[in-house]
Amino acid sequence: MEPSVSMETGVPVYKHSSPPGSFECTVSGLRWVCAVEVSLQYHFSDPHVFGAELAMLQYEPIGPLMDIKVLSGELLEAHLPHFACLEGSDSSLREAVRVLHGVDFGVTLEKCELTRFHAKLLKPSFSLTEVLVKLGIPMKAHLDVLIYRTRVTPLVLLTYIVPRDASMIQAVKEDLCRNQDAKEIITHRPNISIWMCTEFILKASLCDAKISPSAITLKYVKPPEFFKVVIKNAEDSFDLEILSEGKSIWKATLERFEYGDTGEMAHSFENPLAASRHSQEGIHRTDEEEGKMASMSHKDRLYHIRPDLIERTSEGVLKGLVLRLESHQPPVLNRMEAQVILQRTSVVHEQVTSLIDMVLKKGDTTCGIMLSLLKDLDYYFYQDLIKKTLNLS
Repeated sequence: MEPSVSMETGVPVYKHSSPPGSFECTVSGLRWVCAVEVSLQYHFSDPHVFGAELAMLQYEPIGPLMDIKVLSGELLEAHLPHFACLEGSDSSLREAVRVLHGVDFGVTLEKCELTRFHAKLLKPSFSLTEVLVKLGIPMKAHLDVLIYRTRVTPLVLLTYIVPRDASMIQAVKEDLCRNQDAKEIITHRPNISIWMCTEFILKASLCDAKISPSAITLKYVKPPEFFKVVIKNAEDSFDLEILSEGKSIWKATLERFEYGDTGEMAHSFENPLAASRHSQEGIHRTDEEEGKMASMSHKDRLYHIRPDLIERTSEGVLKGLVLRLESHQPPVLNRMEAQVILQRTSVVHEQVTSLIDMVLKKGDTTCGIMLSLLKDLDYYFYQDLIKKTLNLS
């Protein structure tokens, strides 16, 4: 179930209203079971709130600290997300896990049933809540790889390797909020887990890259450490690979359409002054064009550029856009809708038509998200679509 999102005191608050049944939140992975209609909300909290208490009790978190409230109805079960990998971990792990409840006078710990990705509670009561494990228990973690481009020329990528935790993703995005040019590059997750506190390195191939630091240790800290990758002359594609103890745990090929054309400005102009002048003129022109479009609703904007978007969208841009719409929080497309768009036909303009029509039916907010993601994915293509549309009108 996709939550509604509101900002309260600057923090995203996620809300659900569900009929009887079993559900999972698409943002956090929180699951619940109810026999009656329920309304609930949650937000991620500062993980350091109970730092002193956890140090004294000798526990550490393996999931996000969440402030969960049941606004109406009653839950039969709650399944709190965790990132611990049970396969290959010590058999004592299940016995060492507890659920923390933050109360006025401190904290209490509750036993739970540990499943692959969740800690199960029956007839739960909530406050500040998170899943903990006893210190000293060997444990593997499921992982996420988060990559953000912060500059095009030279190409600069910030690469985070973190425990699979929704609040960790939020912490990374908050850490990046100062950089308005940060663009997320969507990649696949590692299909294996590694031990916490293991040191790993990042390597780049098919390009001349500088990567710092030389190694990072896997820890559950917010904001997490990251690798900074600087590539002066990025080719059409290059590989990034994560290694732990000499073994590859993840590898991906990044294509030019994903990280932006690093050579376009450099090859278009012979001297920096000419490039600078062009850039300033382009910004002025862009502001004027955006101003003319500002009076339109997002739905009208998408409708107006629809013919040109269908005709000119490449396969790479289409796939990148579908991937971002599916991974957006909350998702704009679910997995089935994405598969329908990409698999029903192999003709690109028919796939683009299907995508646009599907998004238009979802309303103005959804159309705005698609336009924003398209702009992030291929800025020059997006601006050219707007310019051509305005000239035609």
